[in-house]
Amino acid sequence: MSDHEQVLRELRRELTRKIVDFARRGTTDLAPEVMDVDVSFFLDPQLYEQEFQRLFRETPLVACVSSDLPEPGSYRVFDDVAVPMLIVRDKDGRVRSFLNVCPHRGARVVRDACGKASRFTCRFHGWTFDAAGRAVGVPEEGQFCGKIDDRKRLVPCPAEERHGLVFVQATPDSTMDLDAHLGQFGRELEKLGMAQAVAVKQDEVTVRSNWKYTIDTYFENYHLPSLHRDTFARVFAHNLCMLETWGPHQRFTFPQRSIHEWKDKPESEWDVDSLPAQHLIFPNTVLTLGSVSRTGSLITMHRLFPKSVGDLTTKITLFAPSGRPSAEDLEQIDANFRSIMAAVVNEDYSVTGESYLGLSHLPPGTKFPVGRQEIGTQNFHRNVEAALQRPPGLQTGRRAIAGPR
Repeated sequence: MSDHEQVLRELRRELTRKIVDFARRGTTDLAPEVMDVDVSFFLDPQLYEQEFQRLFRETPLVACVSSDLPEPGSYRVFDDVAVPMLIVRDKDGRVRSFLNVCPHRGARVVRDACGKASRFTCRFHGWTFDAAGRAVGVPEEGQFCGKIDDRKRLVPCPAEERHGLVFVQATPDSTMDLDAHLGQFGRELEKLGMAQAVAVKQDEVTVRSNWKYTIDTYFENYHLPSLHRDTFARVFAHNLCMLETWGPHQRFTFPQRSIHEWKDKPESEWDVDSLPAQHLIFPNTVLTLGSVSRTGSLITMHRLFPKSVGDLTTKITLFAPSGRPSAEDLEQIDANFRSIMAAVVNEDYSVTGESYLGLSHLPPGTKFPVGRQEIGTQNFHRNVEAALQRPPGLQTGRRAIAGPR
């Protein structure tokens, strides 16, 4: 077992100890009380505009992983928050980001999704830029009479690399304090080992629903026995969960149904590799420490990007943190991934799209309850409101507090 797999095994064991303790005491994490949520929380276009600006333009977002930029000159474009951006690793190995906009006449500088280059040339008039964003070639520059020196650069956007993840902030010439944003949650992300992760599968799903309404399903297992009765409910418990929080970020853990058999067994007999743990990097990225192949652990990244108040796209990538699996393992991983995607599309995303349509027909002011057992969803809602610096006007109930009740 690699050193990294040992770190993940210890993380799973630590989480399992806590979950087994819950099972022994017959308890689970619960919010203090039911939260009432006004349907406008998901339907109000003005609220959505505030969210999109604050959470998707002014907050650090995961744009890609470090392995997407493997060497100097590697680049990727990032257009998922309606700001054309170019992310590149410069000659010193530093990750940089710029508006993918030529300062001459606004054309896209890079049109390919990804690649490697030491120079980037705009096809409109041939202005050429290096990986530091400096113009290193301007055709017939003398004809400008020297009046463009202050515009001979791409407009920078904040970009930093942490724990194998590349974060950007889609506001040009702004500042980003990534360490303050992640806080102590960075230690938990480091344990996942994304710095060595290799992408093995990826897909994309579009659904007509609100992004918050969709992400809610990631942080409650109350829906398992009904919505997933023939899939996930056969494996995982629906009435036992644990929520841990680090500022706006959270980890939601729920065990296999067999957890109740473990409480009378020694630790050496626990199937710790079966325990999933979902890490939310606020506001829109979920990293799920999931199943273990013969090569090692697998981690699924879900990134939800809203396109409007009632449309979103989710980008889903399966990573192997301990290196590329064998061909034999990949065959099994592919089959499992397709099964999971079928459940996500046909169950989770199907019901959120259907339900969102139903919300729009409810009378204004209608509120529906988010239960105490849906503590992760409650906590996420609170953090959205806190980020917007809004008083809790759309929903009532005290702040969700993790811990057995």
